[in-house]
Amino acid sequence: MDILNINRLQENQILKIGELQKKIIDLLQLNMKPRNIKMGYDRISHCNKHKNDFNSEQSYNKSIESIPIIIEKPDYVGYNKKNDSIEYIKRIDELTLVAVRLKTKGDLFLRSVYPISEIKLKNKIISKEYKKV
Repeated sequence: MDILNINRLQENQILKIGELQKKIIDLLQLNMKPRNIKMGYDRISHCNKHKNDFNSEQSYNKSIESIPIIIEKPDYVGYNKKNDSIEYIKRIDELTLVAVRLKTKGDLFLRSVYPISEIKLKNKIISKEYKKV
């Protein structure tokens, strides 16, 4: 998967950024079929709200560019019941979480991107909320 350049995303445009893979569906025991994961233009401003949560603007930019890689080859995944989303986690410059909203039909869409702490990752692994891929 190519790196993502959100600066090329135009208003009302939707980009495919990955796929919900069968191995992730099986690992999380989801009752779904593989399908596309997309990102709409409206998510750019939401993702930008988390820019200051990253250690630097460079780290944020690298994480945003790596969204397709995080989805394709995550280190960990989890299902967030509260938000009905899959959380893909991968260490880029920092631990980065990509949340994808689940729905019963059609394509899935990116919800958010933000860094998480080592402690949160460790606690979620211990509680079995996150599974190693």
